[in-house]
Amino acid sequence: MKKHVWIAALIFCLLVVGQAQVPPQEKMKPEDVQKALSLVEKPQPAPDKYQPGLAAITAKDSLAMLSFIASDLMEGRETATRGFTTAAEYTASLFKLWGIQPAGDLPGFRGSFRMGGGRPPAPAAPPQRTYFQEFALKKVTDTQSQIMIEVGSGGSVKSHAYQGGVDYQMPFAAAAETITAPVVFVGYGITEPSIKWDELKGLSLKGKIVLMLTEAPGKDDPKSPFNASKELKEKYFPAGGDMMTMMMMMERRGGRGRFNKAAEIAKLGPAAIIQVQNTGKDADLYKFMSAGRQPSDDRPIVNKPRSRMSVAGDTLPRMGGGSVMPLGVTREMANFVLQGAGQTIDELKKKIETTGKPVSMDVPGVKMTIATTAKTELVRGLNVLGLIEGSDPKLKDEYFVVGAHYDHLGRWEDYIFNGADDNGSGGVGVLNIAKAMAASPVKPKRSIVFALWTGEEEGLLGSRYYVQNPAYPLEKTVGYLNYDMISRPYDAETLTRGLRMFNVAGAEEIVKKVRAPWFVTVSLTEGTPFAEVAREMNNYVGLDLALRPSPLGESGGGGSDHASFAAVKEPFIYYMAAMTSDYHQTSDSVEKVSGELIAKISQHGFLTVFAYADR
Repeated sequence: MKKHVWIAALIFCLLVVGQAQVPPQEKMKPEDVQKALSLVEKPQPAPDKYQPGLAAITAKDSLAMLSFIASDLMEGRETATRGFTTAAEYTASLFKLWGIQPAGDLPGFRGSFRMGGGRPPAPAAPPQRTYFQEFALKKVTDTQSQIMIEVGSGGSVKSHAYQGGVDYQMPFAAAAETITAPVVFVGYGITEPSIKWDELKGLSLKGKIVLMLTEAPGKDDPKSPFNASKELKEKYFPAGGDMMTMMMMMERRGGRGRFNKAAEIAKLGPAAIIQVQNTGKDADLYKFMSAGRQPSDDRPIVNKPRSRMSVAGDTLPRMGGGSVMPLGVTREMANFVLQGAGQTIDELKKKIETTGKPVSMDVPGVKMTIATTAKTELVRGLNVLGLIEGSDPKLKDEYFVVGAHYDHLGRWEDYIFNGADDNGSGGVGVLNIAKAMAASPVKPKRSIVFALWTGEEEGLLGSRYYVQNPAYPLEKTVGYLNYDMISRPYDAETLTRGLRMFNVAGAEEIVKKVRAPWFVTVSLTEGTPFAEVAREMNNYVGLDLALRPSPLGESGGGGSDHASFAAVKEPFIYYMAAMTSDYHQTSDSVEKVSGELIAKISQHGFLTVFAYADR
């Protein structure tokens, strides 16, 4: 799972409460939280047709599979490495053992190379699919960046060079390139018709470098038009603060369902976007950039080189944002740029807030050059796909996809990131459901596709590729189940702290009703049978679920592979247990997981998928 640790508590609260944004100053009612819960302490026996499948899912088998998948032999299962390929081959062997049909590419899909030329002989029988969906990934490493700013005035030119990662925060470059362009200042970069505010009117941004402030004018002014309604306040001043907003804007994939000014600006064709914090000091940005370099007595220092992957030839924007990602710069840099206009960033900010009028302009005499260097290579992307055919002669041509990402962070020197919870546990969940479906004499009416994705940690690459190149038509796909981090139980303290942070009245009393070790957050698409089915099937499993609905087409803010399906308006259900301090650390190991929790969540997923696909 690709997320920052700083949003761990936030994720919990959003899932429990079931709202996209919850300002911390507003108290939430216990009954709102109660409606989202499905608490079943004593489950009842499941109908007979489900019994063989449920019996096939055990804690013992879950731990056995996970012990291999998250072993040192897999070397952390980094995308396009020997370890990931080994894990993929292991999965394919289990599918074959259980009688699950291959659902990947046809033989020769990538073309063939024959010594001496000529065509390969015609096959004796129609070709069968493999268990693998293969595609090329472009891997970028050794990225360096520099910004040169030239300010001309009165016949003289001042210049200054700034270094990426030291003087400014830049998203990881997709390739080596050099951009030289004039600069346009757009204030906060907001066009908000509801209050007749337009800072972009009369400006052309195409091919220029855009300088803008984060958030909106008047953050601390109750009379600001951006504080005039709850909707505007939540849109422009989301919970978390200004530095948090900048961090989320610079997040590689971003989150759907949250307004992103930079993504809107990117649609207008600028060469680059540079952002300055609305509030705060340059020291805050320097602290953020150096945070990952701070030593810790509890964790090893792993100076692993950064890299980035993308699907080769994919020109679509990354999930959750535009094709132009913003740079976070200091006020020092912004003020150097604005010398051409004889202004500072804070002087312009004050004019906007005191006059209530835009001060946007093309900055005179300024030329900025953003130069990046990088090494690139093509590597092998690999999804694992299996199929169980539906039992209905007509409905078997419709499909339900069950998936989880299989990749993790790999190894560096003597350190291996085994990724037992993230996301070996989710991979085991998919295997459990596959085994249970295979063991069931009765099959659901619709066909079930089982998928282990690659490249989630790199930006949902495997699932993103699938929805653009589906093994079976998306218009015939009725739903998607996603597992990510389903093996670590909550504790009562964590639950209570999360509810208190969001001012949920009576947090302690609510937590008393929830059995923390069996608590699971479940995001799902509203307006579908998922919520009803999840509640019904929980009667046969006995978890404590928090259901979080999202509109069709939105992922609910989560950063896992369900977002790829949400982006193409496929309904989803997504399970996640606790996030711990072992997230993305070498300490995420098998001995810390709960096999019983994996098994229960797998059983609930099996029942939910079966019932949903059998309608």
